[in-house]
Amino acid sequence: GLNVVGDEDEARGIFKPHGRRLDPTPCVVSDTDEEMILRVWFVAPVSIRRICIASVGPVEDGDDTAERHPSRVRCFTGPAAEGLGFDSMDDAQPAQDFEVLVNPKAEAYTQCVLRPFTQVSFVMFHIPSNHGDVDHTRISYIGLQGEHSHAKRQAVDAKYELVPNAEDTQEAQRVLGLDRQGALGRMS
Repeated sequence: GLNVVGDEDEARGIFKPHGRRLDPTPCVVSDTDEEMILRVWFVAPVSIRRICIASVGPVEDGDDTAERHPSRVRCFTGPAAEGLGFDSMDDAQPAQDFEVLVNPKAEAYTQCVLRPFTQVSFVMFHIPSNHGDVDHTRISYIGLQGEHSHAKRQAVDAKYELVPNAEDTQEAQRVLGLDRQGALGRMS
């Protein structure tokens, strides 16, 4: 799931297959200033190794694509980051903070710090600025490379007995072969 201001379907669309990374749409554009937050939840834990963030193609209103390209990204992972917002960003310690070069061909990837990006179910991207210091930041592609697990987080249905009954003990001894004479040795 994603959480952005505006159309959530547009935001989902920026996570494109690598072969469509040069498509200028769909894209997301910050609403009132250059700052933007993208929240991403995964259905199963993932280990992210590399991130690519780009703004490609022509811009509708005539602004230069390079000016609207993000210049810095702060990544937050884990459950504690889910509650962060614009108000609490300054005091929060990101898992990784990196500069983003203008990337018109969406080929430049940033290596992730290993530990905070291993087996995560949530990542938040905070984009505080763009290259042109203009009012709107634009992103048309985010590429995440790494591994995913097939395990889904869910409740475990476990049944247990605190005090075993005698029938279960006898059955367990029979299955393990402990019911035969001399199976455990003689104790005097």
